Amino acid sequence: MKGRNQVAVGLFLTVALIVGIAGTIWLVRGGLSQGYPLYAVFRWGANLRVGQPVRLAGVQVGYVGDVQLGNDGTLDVTLQIENGRRIPRNAKAVVQSVGIFGDAEIALAATPSPQSYAEGDTVPAGTAAPGVPEVTAKADSVATVAVSLSQEAQRQFVDSGGLRDIRQTLAETSRLVAQLTRISAEQSRQLTLTQRQVRSTLAAIDSAKVDSTVSNLRATSANVAALTDSLRLTTSRVNATLGLLQNGQGTAGKLLTDTLLYRDVRSLVTRIDSLTADFQKRPRKYINLEIF
Repeated sequence: MKGRNQVAVGLFLTVALIVGIAGTIWLVRGGLSQGYPLYAVFRWGANLRVGQPVRLAGVQVGYVGDVQLGNDGTLDVTLQIENGRRIPRNAKAVVQSVGIFGDAEIALAATPSPQSYAEGDTVPAGTAAPGVPEVTAKADSVATVAVSLSQEAQRQFVDSGGLRDIRQTLAETSRLVAQLTRISAEQSRQLTLTQRQVRSTLAAIDSAKVDSTVSNLRATSANVAALTDSLRLTTSRVNATLGLLQNGQGTAGKLLTDTLLYRDVRSLVTRIDSLTADFQKRPRKYINLEIF
């Protein structure tokens, strides 16, 4: 009798659990009110299944009623919308991740509009924002890159002696800076000494001698100015004389410009040359000496 009661209790609990699960699914799918269908098309890999919620502005307005796998790489999804829920005409269907376990839902991104989709319309698919899985994958990728960089940095700076080289470079730089500081200090000291010597030299110069030198320079400058004026006057006279010669004025000008005089001079020179040649050939013709 006791064993029969235990079996009955077990069967009752099992049936109650099945009824509870079925009732929950039935309520999630709208209960007695099946609503009206809308349709959407997504690419493969959207991670959709029947029963996932459909939300508008964060409020559940339906559920995924059916998912058909197309041969062209698409998913034909039926959105079962509750009666009394109107989807704005500018809405777009977006698959977004829920939680960290890869679950998904369909979000209808829309703004208020007086027009709405009618039963059987197709809601265009929108661009989904990165979800938790995508962010996690990116984080894993970043972590992998960070580990790779850390290993490479350790290999470059530790294993290959990079840190030792850096320390040596810093030490050399410190020594160079110290040397430059000493050179700068020495140059500053030498410059100070030079300035002092210049001041003392300037102070030792006799002002009377300076005045005398300046006076002599002024007198020399005056003499040079007078000489320049004299040269200017002489140049003017020479230019005037050259102008007269060029114009044929005066004896010298006529001598330079008179062509007849030039011919006479040439004729005279020719005759003298002829007379000289004849004299050389026949000197007795011109010199007659008789000795008694």
